Amino acid sequence: MSSVENQPASVGSDRGSPPRVVEDDDRLYLAPSAIPGAGQGVFTRVPLAPGDRLEVIGVLVPADSVSDHCSTFADHHKFRVGDNVLVPLGFGGMANHSDEPNLLKVVEGDRTYLVAVRPIAVGEELCHCYNDSAQKRMGLA
Repeated sequence: MSSVENQPASVGSDRGSPPRVVEDDDRLYLAPSAIPGAGQGVFTRVPLAPGDRLEVIGVLVPADSVSDHCSTFADHHKFRVGDNVLVPLGFGGMANHSDEPNLLKVVEGDRTYLVAVRPIAVGEELCHCYNDSAQKRMGLA
């Protein structure tokens, strides 16, 4: 599964090394999306059962902070997590929108998961329903 090697936060010029984020969920792969205009999508190598989870790995930054504004290149992929946004760095950020999703976003503390809501077949594209503001930002609503 995915991993993030957390390092203690520090202040000033001695910040230490940035966290190392590794996406290694071998159940999934990237390929061209079947959704027109969506670009890449996430697909399954193995069947997923209802309740199976994909952790959305990445970096949490305070919403509307300098870090949030400096990562606008990822705005179409970010997840709202309480007062923070999660800048995804793995498969979770590549799951496209669908009005008939096979995944549901679940936030548990500071962690975000996409959870299968029905059986998902091998080779099926993974999709979740973007929130209203994300749909408006991307011209989907």
